Amino acid sequence: MNSRHASIFILSQLILLAPPISLAEEPPVTVEAFPEHLLYLYARPAPTVSGALVREQVTVDSTHQWENGRTLRVCLFSGNQTIATLIAEVASEWNNHSGVQLDFGGASGWYNCLSPSRGFFQIRIGFSEKGYWSTMGKDSESLMDALAPSMNFEHFNMIYSASKFSPKDVAAQARPYDKTVIRHEFGHALGLVHEMQNPEMHCADEIKWEGKDNVYEYFAEPPNSWQPEKVKINLGFFDQGKIIPGQGDRHSIMLYPLPARIFKKGEQSHCFTNVNYELSSLDKKAVSDMYPQGNAAPLSGDLDIAGANIKAMPTLASAPTRADTLSRVKVDLESTDPFIRRDARARLADLMPSAPISDIDALVLDMRQSSYRYKLGVAVALANQRDKIVLNASTRARLAQEIKEAKDPILKKNLLQASK
Repeated sequence: MNSRHASIFILSQLILLAPPISLAEEPPVTVEAFPEHLLYLYARPAPTVSGALVREQVTVDSTHQWENGRTLRVCLFSGNQTIATLIAEVASEWNNHSGVQLDFGGASGWYNCLSPSRGFFQIRIGFSEKGYWSTMGKDSESLMDALAPSMNFEHFNMIYSASKFSPKDVAAQARPYDKTVIRHEFGHALGLVHEMQNPEMHCADEIKWEGKDNVYEYFAEPPNSWQPEKVKINLGFFDQGKIIPGQGDRHSIMLYPLPARIFKKGEQSHCFTNVNYELSSLDKKAVSDMYPQGNAAPLSGDLDIAGANIKAMPTLASAPTRADTLSRVKVDLESTDPFIRRDARARLADLMPSAPISDIDALVLDMRQSSYRYKLGVAVALANQRDKIVLNASTRARLAQEIKEAKDPILKKNLLQASK
């Protein structure tokens, strides 16, 4: 491949690959830029993590880890059964080594991100943005809008459509490199960063920053035409303070191939590698150490709303957005997953200040014939309001009746607080 037609982009927590090519072509070695409107997510320094640990495997970022024992629901925008099957079969390889499990829909087929009747999803896959990318771990909830993609596979839904592949055979017939991309992006979604960022790899020292054919000259060429500052940011060496270093793994799925030209020793550089198609033994160990199987958080009972880490809803959200959010919240309040219920209560508490008082009245009045989980969810959301919400007389009467009838001390406590 002509170097002038290679575009490389290594962002701190995101991998972005070139647009898909025909299945007959050789795997590409180029990567492209993360969407400009989302660069702010990671293009800034971050504080050093205190108490960082040294692991004996690939590099992870502890600041973005999920709580162990979680089940992460994965949905698709503009998906189809074929691409959903491919992603599920390939990405589920991580489930074999992790206490955090990925749920792609199971017997229901696949989750549609646009369906409010299924509640909220922790990982949301789109196909319309440019390139391939994913947010890091729980950033999909804390940094991204809950109704926006947190991962992207450009045009995969069209490449792997029902008219071209059968769901039964798609995993066997898919291009190996595309399956590598899926494995890699879900590594990011679980909290793994690029192995090139591992301080133990010293890749920053391997790169030619000056002299003939230096990295700045390489990226200054079309089609990149990057300024030096953009090169520094995109190579991702600016925030290593967040990284928990490992011994370095040239076979990691999290290490994508970069052109030999940018390294001082060319192909002899320990940071240069060919395509790694499969999860390495250290990849498996990394996610197993992050999320030990059999050592998960309890999956029963209720969790404190203070533990939720979700992006706040915009104060000026449109009426349709509020309505969609409320519909999803009601579904999640009834979930059997305590993490989902906790986050639903946090979202409801966040939604209430900007919601019409009629919506809040309706939520309280619906307690009359609702489940314990629903009642507790609404009570917790009301109890966690910083400013007083003035309810009408019938709503206050409903709260008073719920307090009188409540036998559970946790529910009663929150109802009393809500009534104040």
